[in-house]
Amino acid sequence: MKKKIEFRDLLIPFLFPTLIGKVLILYFGIQYSANPGEGYGVGLVITLLFTACMVGRFLWKYRDYED
Repeated sequence: MKKKIEFRDLLIPFLFPTLIGKVLILYFGIQYSANPGEGYGVGLVITLLFTACMVGRFLWKYRDYED
């Protein structure tokens, strides 16, 4: 049997990693565009991987819940 989950239970675990990830992607993307070759591309790739891992972790954590 799947567990029930409410919207407010999902708000914090989804919102904070998503917002932090998006802000970092924006920062490193702008810096990489303005200053190519100075290492911001590495930060952008790491940030993209971090964001993908956090979204994957969120989906895996709440896979057994019913909406």
